[in-house]
Formats: sequence, C-alpha cells, structure tokens
Amino acid sequence: AMLTDRPGKEPESPRVLIVDDEPQIGSLIREELAERGIPCQVAHSAEQARVLIDSVAPDVLVADIQMPGRSGLELLEYARSRCPSCKVVLITAYSRRQYLAQAILLGAHDYIQKPFRANQIGDSVCHALASVSQGSVLLDRAAEALETDLQVRQASLDSVAALVLAVEAKDPYTRRHSEQVAHYSVNLAAAIGMTAAEIESVRVAALLHDIGKIGVPDYILTKPGPLTEVEYQLVSRHPALGADILSHISAFAVEAGLVRHHHERWDGRGYPDGLAGSQTPTASRIIQIADSIDAMLMERTYKNGYPVEVMLDELCRCSGTQFDPDLAAIAGRWCRGNRDKLILPGDSLAKRATA
Repeated sequence: AMLTDRPGKEPESPRVLIVDDEPQIGSLIREELAERGIPCQVAHSAEQARVLIDSVAPDVLVADIQMPGRSGLELLEYARSRCPSCKVVLITAYSRRQYLAQAILLGAHDYIQKPFRANQIGDSVCHALASVSQGSVLLDRAAEALETDLQVRQASLDSVAALVLAVEAKDPYTRRHSEQVAHYSVNLAAAIGMTAAEIESVRVAALLHDIGKIGVPDYILTKPGPLTEVEYQLVSRHPALGADILSHISAFAVEAGLVRHHHERWDGRGYPDGLAGSQTPTASRIIQIADSIDAMLMERTYKNGYPVEVMLDELCRCSGTQFDPDLAAIAGRWCRGNRDKLILPGDSLAKRATA
C-alpha cells in the first residue's frame, strides 16, 4: 500500500522508495529496512517509480543504475527535479569510478557497488534520513573509490588521472589540457628555484587542477558563447569541489589546497575565497598562470588560439590584477627564452616535454 501521512500529531513516517528490476534485490533491501522500522515501497522499473514519485514524493530513493529502459541516473535526475529534498542512493554492479562523475553532477547522496551487504543499504538510508547535507557522503565514496587498495601516491595519482580524463573527454578542445598545464607549471616552478619536492607537488596539483569540473554540466563546458550568471556560478564551483574530492584522499592533502586556490586573483577578485596577493599559495599562483598560458594558446569552442605575442601581451596586461606581477614577469621571460617548449595547436606534448 502507498505510504500516507499519519493522522493527528504522530510524526510522519519516512518515505523510502526502492527501484530495482531484480525482485530479490528489492525484497532484500525492504526486509533490511523493515528490521530498522523503516517502511518502504518497491518499484521494479523506472517508469513505475516515476508514477510513485509523482504521487508521493519520497524522502529517500534507492535505485539501481543499470535497469531496462530508463537508467537509475535518469531516475535520479527526474527525482531531484520533482522533489529536490529527496536523497538518492545509487547502486551499481559496475566499477565505482564508472558513473562517479555523473552521480556527483546530478546530486546523488550516496553510491554503493554490488555485491553489497544489506546493512550497507540500511546504514546509507538511515544516514540520508538524518542528514541535511546533499553531497558529503558521495565525496567520501569518491575518495574510497580512488584510494581503495592503493598503497602508494603514484597509484593514487594514476587512479585520479582517470577522472581527469573523464572531465576532459567532455570537451575535445580541452583534451590534454591538464598535462599541458602541468608542463608549464613544472617549468615555472623550476624557474623560481623551487625544490624537487615542491616541483613535484606543483606537478600533481596542476594535473588535478580541473578535477572539480566533473560537477559542471557538459553543455556549460562546451558552450560557444558567453556564460549566463547562473552558468558562471556553476563553473566557479569547480576549484572548491575539486579540493573537496582531493581532501578526502590522504595522499593529496597538500594538493587539495593548491587546487582550491588556482582561480584566486592577485587583486582579490577571484574565487572561491577572494584571496589577494600572497594570501594565495605560490604554487596556486603558478598553476593559474600556466592554466592561462595554455588556455590562450590552445583553440577553444569560442576562440582560435592566440599568437604567442598576443599571449605574452596578455600576461603583461594582467600583471598585478589577475596575476602575481613577479611570477608573470618570470613566466614572460621563460616563454620568450623557451619558445620551443610552448605547446601550440596541433603540437604533441611529447615534443615539448622537458627531460
């Protein structure tokens, strides 16, 4: 029977909807929740679930990602549009990394891989019912997915790099962008005399600087024209989201802060924290300049690549406002003295890589 509000002053029962095309899975979860005193409904298709969502908005939706017809991800998007406060727990038989980007983007609360123990679902539903936040658990899952069974920093970096590629695959104009930003960052860090350990940290942070764009809708990343204010606000979230994801991975605690601040400005008009001058870590200021160099030289959906001299003029023009003036001057000198290491449209990074 469909759940209804209880009469009188008794507290309202939580509304939980389970959606799985395998009846035994739905029954298993329903029994686990019943033992915890949580009644629920079970739907065996996304279409049936849509009818129930429209009838009585659930507090928590538990949905399998892979189902005939509409996927659990499509159902997540529908549920979040119809009842924004609904917490969605996704279940998948596939790699936790495979759908992580879309789950974060669409606002899932939690993400659980099969085979699972029944109490895992019960714990997740109870947490969702008690939680007022929308993304914290999923960020934990993101970290677990990236750090599970990984014992060394390089293995963790390889794993996160898979997410970077997922981000860059959204837009063919930004493929290899993170590697190219790392190329410039390493050279600029060396030019100011950073130690080998500091340069390595800059390299890693540069590789991961756009990881938060996993939470920016594709249509915004590939939009050829100017962004609206709402779209700009969504893009502006990516440094903080990237830092949140990395901060859940112990190997990247330092780099998380560098990623967070790579869009701050020297004049304090950047984001997410509006830091000014030397309040921003030096490594973040290096990555910001490296990011800008590559963005100017490469083609984008909305522009052709800038000639080298135009890029150098922009570095000078924005010195003291967007860029640290000392670092901008060093970057300009490095570019002029190392034109063979600049990456232009059609170039291979391997041709420009340092020894």
